[in-house]
Amino acid sequence: MNIRLCACVIAGLTLAAAPALAEEITNKEQFLEMIAGKKLVEKNAWVVIARNGTVHGRGPKNGDIVGEWKWKGRYYCRDIIIDNETLPHDCQVVTVNGNSVAFTHNEGKGISVVWTVE
Repeated sequence: MNIRLCACVIAGLTLAAAPALAEEITNKEQFLEMIAGKKLVEKNAWVVIARNGTVHGRGPKNGDIVGEWKWKGRYYCRDIIIDNETLPHDCQVVTVNGNSVAFTHNEGKGISVVWTVE
């Protein structure tokens, strides 16, 4: 096998094995296209962020998740209740990596919660 062909095959295998880079969603249109209306699952909880600005799902303690969301600037902002507990208003950075989506609290300065897109 010639050296150039070997180098190309090795380079191709290396690129194929490299993890994809996360892509930040920076506007409402991207969010609607990539996330809205899809079921997001994290352990035993799930949520659907609907195109009409509502949020619904099942919480980690098997209670309901309900609420509303808006897009502001480059952030997903939500007001929700999980398992009968009202969470504080929060705007989050959203990033997608394959079939995973991460919501990073406090405008990207807080913790991240990663959900699987189904």
